[in-house]
Amino acid sequence: MRPEVSDLRRWAVRRPMAQDAVIAVLSAAVGLRFVEMGSAGGGGDSRAVGVLLLAQSVALVLRRRFPQSVFAVTLAAMIGGTAAALPAVALMIAPAVAYGTAVARLGRRKGVLAGALLWAAVVFAAARHGSHGVPDAALLGLLGIALLGWAADGRRLLLRQRASAEVQLVRLEEGQRERERQAVLLERVRIARELHDVTAHHLSVIAVQSSMARYVLSTERETAEQALLSISEVSSEGLAELRRLITLLRPDEERESGHREDRPAPGIEQLPVLIERIGLSGVPVLYTVTGAQQRLTAGLELCVYRVAQEALTNVLKHAPGASVDIVLHYGTEELRLHVLDDGRKPSGSTHPVELPSGGKGLTGMRERTALYGGSVSTGPVPGGGFSVDLRLPFASGKDR
Repeated sequence: MRPEVSDLRRWAVRRPMAQDAVIAVLSAAVGLRFVEMGSAGGGGDSRAVGVLLLAQSVALVLRRRFPQSVFAVTLAAMIGGTAAALPAVALMIAPAVAYGTAVARLGRRKGVLAGALLWAAVVFAAARHGSHGVPDAALLGLLGIALLGWAADGRRLLLRQRASAEVQLVRLEEGQRERERQAVLLERVRIARELHDVTAHHLSVIAVQSSMARYVLSTERETAEQALLSISEVSSEGLAELRRLITLLRPDEERESGHREDRPAPGIEQLPVLIERIGLSGVPVLYTVTGAQQRLTAGLELCVYRVAQEALTNVLKHAPGASVDIVLHYGTEELRLHVLDDGRKPSGSTHPVELPSGGKGLTGMRERTALYGGSVSTGPVPGGGFSVDLRLPFASGKDR
């Protein structure tokens, strides 16, 4: 298709009223040409024909907005002109255009009725003028009206399919945008959860160790030095994890061109280091692994690590100095992590520190676990203490 034809079509689509005005002018021009050629079969008053053609043309401009009324007006002008012995063919063009619009806009049922009325007007015009014989005019009129109706009905179906496709496209685009918004939201929640776990744990350990170092600085310098060394290690590790989280927020090109020295996400192998750090903060921990160990995905291992980290951080906050038992069990179908503290503070604990609690840690545990189809139950136990029981199915995170 040539560019000028494509531009003309776009112009017509954007200005339907102008398109209808052009069609109305062409209809009147063709009708007047029939009158001038004297081929309309009846002479008549040219001024009267001009008035009727003008009325039909004005009506055709509104054919999209009022298809039924426009068809009635143009058909009435044709029948009236025919009854007054005016040229019928000249007045037949506008009703034919209005009939096609009626079929396309109003559907088949009303289109058939409009076609029957138009055919009756054609037969009446043939009988009134008697130029070609009524049977031939009736047959030709029926064939012409049927073809025009078929074409208009096809146009109607095409417009309906196009409108349906546009609606479907809009829905698909909206669904895609909604999925993108949900993905961004989930990513923000995930990063916020990671940030909470990292900062809450490391700052809690730093607070406990600094409090202990300040308390024993003048009496037990070796213990104080050990606490300060632990603070240095914990802060370095916390900065490394924060750097890893910030890297996730950078654009792809920055991540590709940046350094790759950041540590990977922690997993089950880092649990002994975590437990040793907690032990240096005055919380003795007994760690036991049972069952046949299996290789897991990084996401599942991170989930186990974060739950253990949050549970031990809560012990530091709410029961500093309590003894903790951690059991990691590899079952046949699931991985289980059980963290239990006795809730008792040793009598020799002389460096208390109050740590604030945001109340989001347990919720974060459940949300993180739900991502892998697992469950976590938390709550106090009879006789004192607190229990955290994590269950993760292998089907959601086994490295195959």
